[in-house]
Amino acid sequence: MKITQTLLLLLLSFTLFSQKKKTFNEDKKIIYDNHIYENYIRTVQLYPVLSITKNPQETLNPPVLNLTDAQVLKLEFDCLATEFSNFRVKIVHCNADWTPSSLNDVEFLTEFNDFPINDYHNSFATKIPYIHFAAEIPKTKVAGNFLVIVYKNRNENDIMFTRRFLVYQNQLRVSGSVVFPNNAQKRLTHQQVNFSVNYAGYEVLDPKMDLKILIRQNFRDSRVLSNLKPFMIDAYNQKIDYQFFEGENQMEGLNEFRLFDGRSTQQKLVGIDKIIQGPQESIIEIRSEKPQNGLGYVSNNDFNGMYVIDNYETNRGDTESDYVRFSFQLKMDSLDNKKVYINGAFNDWQLNEVNQMHYVPESQSYEAFIQLKQGVYNYNYVTKDASGNISETELEGTHSQTENVYEVLVYHRPIGARADALVGYVLLKNR
Repeated sequence: MKITQTLLLLLLSFTLFSQKKKTFNEDKKIIYDNHIYENYIRTVQLYPVLSITKNPQETLNPPVLNLTDAQVLKLEFDCLATEFSNFRVKIVHCNADWTPSSLNDVEFLTEFNDFPINDYHNSFATKIPYIHFAAEIPKTKVAGNFLVIVYKNRNENDIMFTRRFLVYQNQLRVSGSVVFPNNAQKRLTHQQVNFSVNYAGYEVLDPKMDLKILIRQNFRDSRVLSNLKPFMIDAYNQKIDYQFFEGENQMEGLNEFRLFDGRSTQQKLVGIDKIIQGPQESIIEIRSEKPQNGLGYVSNNDFNGMYVIDNYETNRGDTESDYVRFSFQLKMDSLDNKKVYINGAFNDWQLNEVNQMHYVPESQSYEAFIQLKQGVYNYNYVTKDASGNISETELEGTHSQTENVYEVLVYHRPIGARADALVGYVLLKNR
């Protein structure tokens, strides 16, 4: 795989763009989703702390906590800005639809809702300098949806990024399984989630209308089934069944995610074709790839689209993993009126100019450079048409055998309450 002249010009222009500091906007609007506002903020991770000594793989666990457990969430991110900044954190309680609730801070937190991030370290022996920040998110007093807001220099309008997390309290008993679809036409391409909710001992006036239930695939808020109505309500046993026959609880199984191991700039690991040691930045070329749609299913252990930050030589990825320009190449014909993107948790599953690919006639392929911190990454290729329709199957295919995880989320607003609570949660796997 060779870097073409066209891509070199694209890389230069993107580098200059990424180095420009955004003009501060006093009217930054809070986006109640995982969103980064400044391009010098990178590699934001929020995950539960499972051990005293950090294992890089624990960052693969989603930011979901049981209210009764002692676990806390850890927030980590890098700042690539040239000058040092102070960062502070606030937490917002949200309803099931991620609109802010009417709860006051003292109703969901025991601490003052504004705390500094004092744990920070400079990068070591990296071509691109950065400061690594870390903080623990305080425990909440209630269950529900929450949004972390990080801002700069005590100015709450100067938002750096937002990050979602969930806290549940199982007051209902949720059980279920992932099975092949009832619909024969989708039996090879989709997966079906059957589940039931037992609300015995929990007061619900109208189970059909009062409970808000979501199914989420691979911890992705962009892969959700909502507005599910019960198939059957057993009032005597206080049980609700969600086992449909018209596909209401079916989702595309998609394909196993692609993977590359970019933990080293000294030796080629899995998926790496070439390493170029530039004076100011290293470039790693990922092996040339092709679309997978129409091919048979191949089992592959993946991270369900997530990534792990680590350094192969030192195992100190927080401060010793460098920022590297990764080169992607997808060999195929150009698509009319469609854009191609590299998709994954590394970009918060958002399709934008950072992960958009460009067609290069010289190589007859879509190509892109993306600056990422060294680690092991999952990703796939997606298309977006002129109407904004996104497809993860056009280039990757979809299979019912694909290993996925599903969450069933049950929200309820009790009588007299002013916010939705996450009162039922279960994690399901199809193998």
